[in-house]
Amino acid sequence: MIVFVPGFTGHARVAAVRRLVVRLRRRADILVVELRGHGRSEGRSTMGTSEVLDVAAAVEWGRQRGYRRVVTVGFSFGAAVALCHAALRRSPDERVDAVAAVSTPSRSFVRDTPSMRAVHVLVESVPGRIVARTIFKVRLGPVTSDVPPQPLELMPLIAPTPVLLVHGLADHYFPIEHPLALAAAAGDNATVWLEPGFAHAENRLPVALADRLGWWLSEAGVPTAR
Repeated sequence: MIVFVPGFTGHARVAAVRRLVVRLRRRADILVVELRGHGRSEGRSTMGTSEVLDVAAAVEWGRQRGYRRVVTVGFSFGAAVALCHAALRRSPDERVDAVAAVSTPSRSFVRDTPSMRAVHVLVESVPGRIVARTIFKVRLGPVTSDVPPQPLELMPLIAPTPVLLVHGLADHYFPIEHPLALAAAAGDNATVWLEPGFAHAENRLPVALADRLGWWLSEAGVPTAR
């Protein structure tokens, strides 16, 4: 089973999410996680502080229904959450067999690019929060000084679970220093795909890349016959 964690403005009813689900479903059953404060999910977004628990609940749901192999794939904000989940939740019901992170930041609250500075305006200002709620259907919790789990610090804990980092060379949110830093922290446990001409994948991927991703999710960590 594939547990899919969309990006910050993503949820199950976004058309691009539904199209990607159709592609990935060719490889396995798929469950879309609507993180707290997103779409039809209850609560408010904590910007990464508690969202690991949402992914853990989805993985546990799959295990309890008899799926012997559960993998996660996250996009952007959802990718950071998926990586942190793979590092922190290691009980038999919550662990994953592989994790893929597409367009992921290596750390929280970065303001390195104009696009990320615009995101911070959306999150931190009253008008921005109104836009987030009305346009993107994202309900944000209070602004706090809490620092969420950081993917860069947690990458060494994911091993031996296979990790795939997919990043576009034209990403206008996070430059390639982010996946390269994550890969260095993970060591030999990480596979990196740097994609020419590919920008940021908030919720969508080119069809060919989506199919490659589905192949990796279905094959990574599967024992080979001898």
